Amino acid sequence: MNEHSEDIFDEKKIKKAIKKGKRKSLLTIVFISIIVFVILNIANFAISAYFSQKAFKQWDAYVRLSTPNGYISETVDSRGILGGMSHYKISKDMKIKSIVIEQKQYSFGLNPSVLVSRGSGGSIGVTGEDWQFSYKENGWREMLFFHPKVDYKKYKNDEELIENMEGDKIYEVALSFDKPYKQSELPFMQLPEMTWFWINTYNTNQLNTFQQEAKEYDWSATFIRESEALGFSINNSYTSMTDLTYEYDEFLKLLKTSTFSEHKKAYNTMKEIKTEDVEMLGVVVYGTKDEIVEIMKNPIIKASSLGGVIENY
Repeated sequence: MNEHSEDIFDEKKIKKAIKKGKRKSLLTIVFISIIVFVILNIANFAISAYFSQKAFKQWDAYVRLSTPNGYISETVDSRGILGGMSHYKISKDMKIKSIVIEQKQYSFGLNPSVLVSRGSGGSIGVTGEDWQFSYKENGWREMLFFHPKVDYKKYKNDEELIENMEGDKIYEVALSFDKPYKQSELPFMQLPEMTWFWINTYNTNQLNTFQQEAKEYDWSATFIRESEALGFSINNSYTSMTDLTYEYDEFLKLLKTSTFSEHKKAYNTMKEIKTEDVEMLGVVVYGTKDEIVEIMKNPIIKASSLGGVIENY
């Protein structure tokens, strides 16, 4: 009896049992923590990947719509908890090769990263003595567009500028028409590869705003910026028999995918319009000096604006 009592109250054995219990509890806690950590990381990765892909589709749609022949060529994600930030490059297809023109970033997820950017403006003509266009990061000028149904005080014409440029180059030029044209009404027998068509996506309120601005503001600031002109391109040479149904359907999908409010408005304006009834307000063409100047001399061209220029090789 006494021996059993001594065992029960043996202080060393009690301490040993307590240590063993603590060690077992600690191992259990560590094991559970590792399992929870792994599960949470997998869940965080899956959620971040989902929102990253969703954001990419939305921003790629925005870039393709707001940059003629532009697209996101590369993204690098920096992921945090349930979200993160994506750094991306915008490239433009210049017929013979693609060129990176800008680098930007966007946030995504349930807990998106806070974006803070700093920079200075890249525009000229702030005094009203020249067109107030902006520059892209790579130094190219943003193209200017002029709606045929708006009476502007002055129209941009870069024909002389292009004719005076030297070297074997490929030019990107925005050409605004004298009036809206349906495809069946276009007078061009053929247009070069990579032609981008500027589509009339504007509603009555937007047109009234453009007209009011053209009437009240200085001529140097009244035009439609490149990011506000929406359209789509074709990879092959254009002829009057070219079927644009596929390109137009893809254009509508981009308008629907983009979260930008102006693109949503454009989709609501265009969703019931058939391909053959779409009005074209202008084009962006890519070609050599001789090819571009020949197109610019067509009487339906009301304005011309030079964009990018690359060496022809």
